[in-house]
Amino acid sequence: MCCRVFPLPILDKAEGQPCKFLCASGCAIHDHRRPEVCRQYACYWLDHEEMPDEHRPDRIGAIVTESGWICVGGDVLPIFVLNQSEPESCRAPEAAAMVGDMVARGRVLLVIYGLAMQIVYDRSRYASISEAEIEVAFRYEQSQDALELKRLGVVDEDYRPLTWAEAEATVRDRP
Repeated sequence: MCCRVFPLPILDKAEGQPCKFLCASGCAIHDHRRPEVCRQYACYWLDHEEMPDEHRPDRIGAIVTESGWICVGGDVLPIFVLNQSEPESCRAPEAAAMVGDMVARGRVLLVIYGLAMQIVYDRSRYASISEAEIEVAFRYEQSQDALELKRLGVVDEDYRPLTWAEAEATVRDRP
């Protein structure tokens, strides 16, 4: 699914479009010219043997990526990003069960389809934290890896680290 969902400028691949090297048996360049980012990336399901087979990305319609930690209002929050293959993917029973389990364990989930982002978290556990605060912290932290993301070809050359004020502005000024 990662070969369909994620954008990858290094391969001129748009978000939501299948990679031009995707073939019936998987990746046509898997053993030869596969970009470093493809060699390095493993979704949450692949990285955690305890994940049940029903949570496999192709079965839930979303790819879960463990995205580190952010600090918001004195709390350190574990962030997971769910990139959906379709707008309603996370409403499937298997996906909904996995999301519910992760939220119950204190995970903060950013559910993304295209430009749309939904933030799902245990509001009673993090009662003093707003969705906007989580999004600002995530956007700021994510942008701090700009040099590495450019090196891997995951983002365009004009991608750069944001200041905290710029991260706040992206959240505040969106339609």
